[in-house]
Amino acid sequence: MLDFYNFIKRFAAGVLMVLIAYLLISQGYFFLLVFSGILLAVLFSGMAEWIVQKTGMKRWVALLLSVLLFFGLIIGAFWLLAPTIAEQVGEMRETLPKSIEQLRNWLGERGWGERVAEKLPENFEGALSKQENLFSQVTGAFYTTLGFLADLVIVVITALFLAASPTLYTHGLVKLFPVHKRTRILEVLDKCYSTLRGWLVAMLLAMSMIGISTAIGYSLIGLPLAFALAFIAFLFAFVPNIGPWLAGVPAVLVGLMEGGQMALYVILIYGGIQMVESYVLTPIIFKKTVDLPPALLLFFQVLLGLLLGALGLLLAAPILAVLMVIVQELYVKDVLEAEVKEK
Repeated sequence: MLDFYNFIKRFAAGVLMVLIAYLLISQGYFFLLVFSGILLAVLFSGMAEWIVQKTGMKRWVALLLSVLLFFGLIIGAFWLLAPTIAEQVGEMRETLPKSIEQLRNWLGERGWGERVAEKLPENFEGALSKQENLFSQVTGAFYTTLGFLADLVIVVITALFLAASPTLYTHGLVKLFPVHKRTRILEVLDKCYSTLRGWLVAMLLAMSMIGISTAIGYSLIGLPLAFALAFIAFLFAFVPNIGPWLAGVPAVLVGLMEGGQMALYVILIYGGIQMVESYVLTPIIFKKTVDLPPALLLFFQVLLGLLLGALGLLLAAPILAVLMVIVQELYVKDVLEAEVKEK
């Protein structure tokens, strides 16, 4: 009878895991929005804790100050840099089609590049304008922007609620587990929070260094649109492995408009920055936070990108960081290593 009971319990647990996996895949975008809210809440809480440690003020005051500081920095940066970046992005919109056309002609003159040149559009600018006309006819751009703003509002509100009363939600989640497991689950949740907080601080620091160094490097070699291209490098640095490669493409194309020598300078400057970031800055910055295996991270990025799209690719790194903590604490330590100790 006991064996039958254990079988039913394991079978029910297996069915529950399958249902959870199905929900995560079928409703993945919703869960990614929730995780985005959690990530932002971790940032707000981390800033508030730092202010409390330094000043001793009450947490709710520190949290309010953190939120105001965060959005103040974003609005201030937008106010200062938006005109320059918007102007340069407008110029880039005219420059990139010409750069691609020039690249296509250059590849077409070489035997090994003919097949690659055939894959590039012959009239990129015309194709772009047709797409824009199509979007304007169906008002796709409007609905896309409206949907993005709605998602952003959901993420910010979720973050504010979670950061304002974190214990309310963590203790509510812990109540779903058996009483003798609740203390351990709280420990794991606290470690997940510390991991995410450390990862965010390290990532923002790395992004800032990449953006600033890229802007300085591009300006020194006289590359047009230096600030816009550096801003792209700053944003894309949030996506490890894949983001830096994507951010380098428009810079090389703009460099081609100035000639092959400028394109070579861009490759050397950007490649040098990425080498320093990958082999010097990242190990130092992430040494005390979380070390994600590059190959595992890349595979996980591809998986979430295929299953959940761009947002999955964007959040793959912090999700993997949390999963690694959960597996290490609840499976490796509490199951595998516990069995060894019992023997």
